[in-house]
Amino acid sequence: MSDALNQLLAKQEILEVVVRYARAIDRLDETLLRSLFHPESTHNHFYQGPSSAPERAASEDDPGDFVRYAIAVLSTHARTHHQLGNTLIELTGETEAHVETYFTAFHKMRGAGDPLAGPDAFDTEMDFFVGGRYLDKFELRDGRWKIIHRTGMTDWMRLDPPSARGMSGMDPSVVGQRFPDDFIYQLPSV
Repeated sequence: MSDALNQLLAKQEILEVVVRYARAIDRLDETLLRSLFHPESTHNHFYQGPSSAPERAASEDDPGDFVRYAIAVLSTHARTHHQLGNTLIELTGETEAHVETYFTAFHKMRGAGDPLAGPDAFDTEMDFFVGGRYLDKFELRDGRWKIIHRTGMTDWMRLDPPSARGMSGMDPSVVGQRFPDDFIYQLPSV
């Protein structure tokens, strides 16, 4: 019974790392995002290299790690929303696991006239959707499960002109924000 319970606890901790990734990436919470990866973790998802190596020098051609790359790219978007789906966690030993998580991601890309838009911005805002899977290798170290390698698989992409602008009349206190302004950071458990 204790082996089964330990496996369930391990899977729950791993799942919480995956879910925290969605929060960190959508809120642009760099500290939380870095905390999900072991120091020498590697990445292959729109960026190939270290996942979180803040001491690694950035250059014009290489931001230094995935975290800096993601924060820079997603900062040029007005908002993002990563929705997680099926998550299959396979423990391959006491300290390793392979995890497949389906995701759908929405990105509200800023138009070229916006001073925060990226260098490749379109003339107008665009809605960019991506569907795929995170294929993660996890390792347990010092009692904590973290990602040691992530490969992001892209199953489909879609780019559309914006289809709705209905958020302008909403109470700003209930519209998602980035770190540290989002309401989630006002809750005592965060």
